Amino acid sequence: SVGGTVTWVWDDDSASHTVTSDDNKFDSGLQSKGYKFTQSFKSAGTFKYHCSVHPNMLGTVKVQ
Repeated sequence: SVGGTVTWVWDDDSASHTVTSDDNKFDSGLQSKGYKFTQSFKSAGTFKYHCSVHPNMLGTVKVQ
């Protein structure tokens, strides 16, 4: 929902990752296991993101 938040939790023992929006509006920076990143979404829309280290790791947040 608009105004809501999403939290990503790093749970990979073998590699570090990022949560980087495709439009560069948010970026967790390179992180490893145990890290949590929270992003608020103040408007409706579809927000695509990826891991800058692993280009095959993609996701989408849909806010209504």
